[in-house]
Amino acid sequence: MYENRKSIIAKIHIGKNTLKMDDDVYRAFLASTVNKTSCKEMNIAELLNVLRAMKDKGFEPTATKFKHQRRPKPAEHKEMYLRKITALLTEHQLPPSYADSMAKRSFKVDFVHWLDVWQLKKVIQMLEVYNRRQQRDEEQKTQ
Repeated sequence: MYENRKSIIAKIHIGKNTLKMDDDVYRAFLASTVNKTSCKEMNIAELLNVLRAMKDKGFEPTATKFKHQRRPKPAEHKEMYLRKITALLTEHQLPPSYADSMAKRSFKVDFVHWLDVWQLKKVIQMLEVYNRRQQRDEEQKTQ
């Protein structure tokens, strides 16, 4: 598997902390493994040798738990309002980010899912006003 230099160095430093090496022990370990005292001086093959040696000493690198975290499911009392917002967005072919930007602009909250119930009701009102404006504009175009 392809790994870039930064990620290998990060794993080495995590291994250093996991194996509880102080700086002198760490540099001695590097010197005994690849005859260099800093990761900055090493090429990728040498970095991989150091990582392999750390694994032999007991270091087990693990993947991060929440690399691609999903949004949490909204509470039941909010779900009805969020469905209404989604329906209004779909009706006008607007992306979900439109409601997020309304929440950010109006309430200083990044995502519409994080709003309180009263704030969700306000977003619904704003979308209904948008709906009425669009209908009015369409009527004026046809006349």
